[in-house]
This record gives sequence, C-alpha cells and structure tokens, in this order.
Amino acid sequence: MARIRQQYPQNYGSSGNINTEFESIIRYINAAEFGNNTVGELLAKIFNANGDFDGPVELRKDSSAGIQYRIGEYADANSGWVTLVTLAEIRGEPGQDFGEIGAPIIYGRVDYTATAGQTVFSYAHESTDDLLVYLDGVLKTPGGSYDYTSDDTANTVTFTSALAGGEIVTIYKVRATSITGYVRQDTYTTATQTVFPFVHSAETKLQVYKNGILQREGGAYDYVASSDTDTITFTSAIPSGNLVSVITVENTSVQAVTGMMFEENYVHTDTGLIRFDKISIANGDIAQAKVSGLVTDLGAKAKLTVGSSTPVSPATGDLWHDTSQTPNQLKFYDGTQWLRTSPDSSLPTFTTSNAGQFVKVNGTGTALEYGTVDLSSVIAVTQKGSANGVASLDSTGRLPSSQLPSVLSSDSFYQEVATPTNTTYKIKRIYKQKIRIDGLALQTTSGTCSVQISVDGNVYGSVYSVSSTPNEFTLGTPIEIDATNASHEVGFVVTNNSSASILEVTMAISVVAS
Repeated sequence: MARIRQQYPQNYGSSGNINTEFESIIRYINAAEFGNNTVGELLAKIFNANGDFDGPVELRKDSSAGIQYRIGEYADANSGWVTLVTLAEIRGEPGQDFGEIGAPIIYGRVDYTATAGQTVFSYAHESTDDLLVYLDGVLKTPGGSYDYTSDDTANTVTFTSALAGGEIVTIYKVRATSITGYVRQDTYTTATQTVFPFVHSAETKLQVYKNGILQREGGAYDYVASSDTDTITFTSAIPSGNLVSVITVENTSVQAVTGMMFEENYVHTDTGLIRFDKISIANGDIAQAKVSGLVTDLGAKAKLTVGSSTPVSPATGDLWHDTSQTPNQLKFYDGTQWLRTSPDSSLPTFTTSNAGQFVKVNGTGTALEYGTVDLSSVIAVTQKGSANGVASLDSTGRLPSSQLPSVLSSDSFYQEVATPTNTTYKIKRIYKQKIRIDGLALQTTSGTCSVQISVDGNVYGSVYSVSSTPNEFTLGTPIEIDATNASHEVGFVVTNNSSASILEVTMAISVVAS
C-alpha cells in the first residue's frame, strides 16, 4: 500500500486543501532522505547517468576468510566486509578423492618377424620398465645365461642365440613402477617338484607358465594357487630341468584424483597439498618475506664481515673478521669504532713462538703475558711405583712392602766344630726376620764327612761332601725361612764322619722382605 495519499482529490478550492496536499508530499520526500542526502542524491549513488545500476557493491577473495562482499562507501579498505563462502567451503574436504583413473600395466606391444640369424630387435623402453618377450607365443626368460638381454640406453632386446628366421617376436612393456603388485618369479627345477612357493593374496591374479607355455588354473587343469600357504601346486609333478614362471597381472594402477583434480603422484591424498618434490623452485625464488619470521630474525642478527678492509656503514653490534692482521682478529662495532673482542689488556696477541705456552700475570701484576710451563720439579703420576720412577706411599705415608727391595741385607752364619761327630749342630736361632739361605761353604783340616742343612731339626736340600779342600756351593733352590712370627733354629747335620777334624760350616744368607 502506498505510503503517500492524496487528501483532497479534485478539491483545491481553498488554500488549506492545497497546503495539506503539498505538506503531505514534502513529508513523503523527507521520509525518503537519509544521511543528509536527497532522493536524487541517493539514487545517483546506485545508478549512473544512463540509469544503469552502478551501486557501491564490492566483492573480494580474502586469503584467510574466503569470498566476501560489502555495500556502501568506506574510508577503511578493510571495513564492512561480510564473508559469503569460506576458503574451506570452496576447496572442499582436505584430501577428498573425487574418483580414480585407471592405467594399463601391460602396454607398448610390438610384433617382429625375425630374419635369418637375427639377434637384435629395436624396442624403446626405460630402465624402470619390465619386459615380456615371447617367441612364437612362448614366454622367454631374461638374462645373459638364458634367452635374452635388454638395453634401455640403446633401446634394444638381444637374443643370446640367433634366430632361424620367420619366427614371430612379441614384446610388451610392464608399467612396474605404477602398480603395487607386479612380480615375476622364474624357477628352474633341479629335481622333481610339484609345489612352488609364491607369496600372493586371494585377490592377486596370476599367470603361470611352464617352459614359456601359459598354464590353466584349476584342480582339473594344470595348477592350483593357494594364498593361505603362498604356494602354487601343479597337478602333475614337474621333472628336473624345466622352467616355471609366475607373473602377477592384477591391475592396481589406479590414480586417486585429489583436490583440484591432481593425481596422487603430485599431491598428498590425506591433505590435498602439492608434494614439495613436484614443485620446481629455482635458487633464490622464495622471497625472504615469504618465510615466516625470517626477515625479523635476520634483522635481529649481527652482521659478520670477513675481509681486510673496514666494513662500510656498520651497525652497532656488527662483527668484522679482520684478515689484514696476523693472526686474524675478530672485532665488533660499538656504534662509534671497531674494538677487538680480545684486547691486549685481557689477552695478549700470540704468534707461533708462543706454541705450548700459557697465559700468566707478569711480575708487576699489571698485565698478562705468555710463559713456559716449568715441569722440572714435577713428577709425573705415571712414574709412581713404576720402573725408573719413584716409590708411592701408603695411607700412612710409608713405603708399602711391595715396593721394598726383595733383599734387604746379606750375612753369613758360621760354625766351627773341632771334632765333629754324626749329629745335628745348631748355628743360630732367628726371630722377627725372614731369611733365605743362598749358598754353603764347607771345609775340614783333615778327614771327611757329609753335611746337610737343617731347620728346627729337619733336613733340607742336598747332602754335600766335605774334605780338606774347600767346597763352596750355590743352592739351586734357595731355602727360605720365615721367622717373623715364630723363631726357628738353623743348623746342619753331620753324617758319614771319617776322622774329620776342625769342620768349618759357612751359610750365605739374605735377609728378605716379609
């Protein structure tokens, strides 16, 4: 319903009616004015001079918010925007798969008719391609010791034996890198064999060849495949010297199409983002401002200049590795001048002549200087208790017995018997010491007898003959007597006396460490 109404149609006989109608129009027009703009000014904002719509409506794509719009005039370029669609809504679910694109695993068939004596056949292929080569429909085995070899550089297939001529050679390429399940296994039987191991799943499709002839699957035919035992079992045993080839032919070569219809080879299927190794970025292509925080971090770092010339326009805190000095010096800029990080007052400049020296305070205590280490009065730890070294001390500050000489002193026990008889004679009783009898000197003035060393009345060692001719013996096995805890009597036993007179017995002994 119209907001304005004619109050006195065809009745303007008085000025009152005219004023009423005129006032109604004025009020209607006033109600249409906004923002101190007349109706005409308001219409001019949304229509051009030709009457075509030209309103202040703007659209933009915000990098973080999405598609936005605003209506009206704004002094601030970022005010008044309303989001229509977010970027997430435009992009769709991250990593969403829109479908799959199939790709053949066996392709590139070429047929040749061999000429007499021919061995080499041209066939373009890559190092990643597996080949299936048939001769008159019979699958051949690759390898220099078998039927043929292939060369992806020369793009050739070469038979190890020349062909007679007229044979049909068929070659296929297998897209092995684009599928997950391609496997070829060749087995030469060395004995009669029925079961052949081959790892596969229930969904795996197989081709089984015997001497290159394709076999049929099924218990009533040639073989049975079992994914439970990962085996292929022939219905008839295969004798020694036969070739069994098994090839997986399941086609798992489907490419998931992700996000903006990119194949999974180029994007991550879980995020929809392009793989970094598929992006070609030359050195220097990425601006510093595009790396988060890099510009700020670089601005906060001190600049290091290496060279013999003073850096131009340095900033406070900059470093300069001055190569004009020998040795080179590291300096820093304090805002006014370059200062060495190791001034002479704290560390003196060194040269090669200072090798092996140490820094010490000079004699006046005013500076540092280099000095030579004096070890003339120092004994190395490794020399303690070692050969040609010095003895070590125990916890009481004394020499351990293990470092004392084995022989502390030497002595002789002497006994003279004027008229010896066949009996035991005592020379000496020892106590609180440990001795070792090393030798024996015997002599009579006349007559003869035999002498044997005794300890506490018990004889030890050999029996020695005595005569007027002096006899001196070094004991082959010294006799050791330990009297550190209890005394022991040392003597000798005379036997075989034959008119012996004035018997002299001398024992050479060593006092040893206990």
